[in-house]
This record gives sequence, structure tokens and C-alpha cells, in this order.
Amino acid sequence: MPFRTIIFDLGRTLVPFSFDPLRPRLAPCMEQAQPLLLRAETGELGPRDFQRAMCALTGVPPAEFPPWWNSIFGAAWLIPPGWIRRLLASRRVGLLSNTNALHYEFLLRERPLLRDFAFRIASHEAGAAKPDPRIYAAAEAAAQCGPHEILYLDDIPAFVEAARARGWQAEVFTGSAPLAASLEARGETDLAAALRAAPPAD
Repeated sequence: MPFRTIIFDLGRTLVPFSFDPLRPRLAPCMEQAQPLLLRAETGELGPRDFQRAMCALTGVPPAEFPPWWNSIFGAAWLIPPGWIRRLLASRRVGLLSNTNALHYEFLLRERPLLRDFAFRIASHEAGAAKPDPRIYAAAEAAAQCGPHEILYLDDIPAFVEAARARGWQAEVFTGSAPLAASLEARGETDLAAALRAAPPAD
């Protein structure tokens, strides 16, 4: 089915990440950290208060916290940025992410291409995190099309199912090659061919 708007998840869909760099400090206090993480993700806890609380909990000095906290992200793109730029020229492109203010601002600085998206719905700004219906409703309003005209890509099956329940076209993202095959099956042969031909980074 044709789509007018494509919405990407952020982590493990556009950008690789792993919590492994945080585990030595975070694992011993994860039970206490989890509520802080959830409050930061929904915007209930602002970035300064979150950092202050996490530094006290983990023992990470304040000056070292930002590079430590942002060390989860890899430098690569999971979808070639050249292809994303091509997509921006022909479709409405959006972002829908469960994230916190510190990670979000870091990625916008490091990956300015994200700023070219037509809209970005981040959980800490929306006040709700996937699979809460409110964050999907915010994305629908920004999409400027019917739910059935949205193609949504996310690495978490439960979040994909929540989107499908709203009538979105939604798929579990597992890599560029399966995405190209899916686009081809939808009749988007030019986009599929461009994705296969795009260099992994530029």
C-alpha cells in the first residue's frame, strides 16, 4: 500500500546503541535508577535533576556524566543517510522515539540530518512513551495524512503492534536489506533500488 509519511524510531532503527558501556556503574544500582530513567523518558524529571540524581546514584562525577551517558551510541547509521536525504525530498519524514532530553540533544548535535525531518516526536517532550496511545496520536497529528498512509519502522515488536492497532502500516526494523525488500513488495521499486545502492555512510 502506498504511504505518504514515513516515521522512524531512533535507537536501533536509525542509530545503533548498547547499554554495555554503562553497565559497570549502572548495574549495581539499576533498581533505584529505573524509576529515574522512566521519569526522564516521559519528561517528568528534567535533564539537570536527572543528571544530579544519577551522579549521586552511580558515583559518576558531574563533569564526566555527559560523555559517559552518551557513550551508548555507535557512530554508524543503520539506514544510509544518503538514502534518508533522498527520502526527505519525496516524502514527509518523521521521528517517533522513547528517549530522554540528554540523549536526544546529543543526537541532534552529532547527527544534524535528524533536524531536517519534518517532525520529531520525542517521549520526554510529548509527556508519554510508547506504547502509550498519546504519543502515537501526537505523531498522527504531525504526519498530516491518514493513519493508513503512515509507514512506521521500529525495532520493538510491541511498539509496531501498537501502531498497527491504530491503522498504521508498521514493520519491525531488522536492517536495510529487509527494508528494501519490503519497499519493493509495496511497489516502491525506485526507493528500494536506491536503498540497496546507497553507501552505508557519507
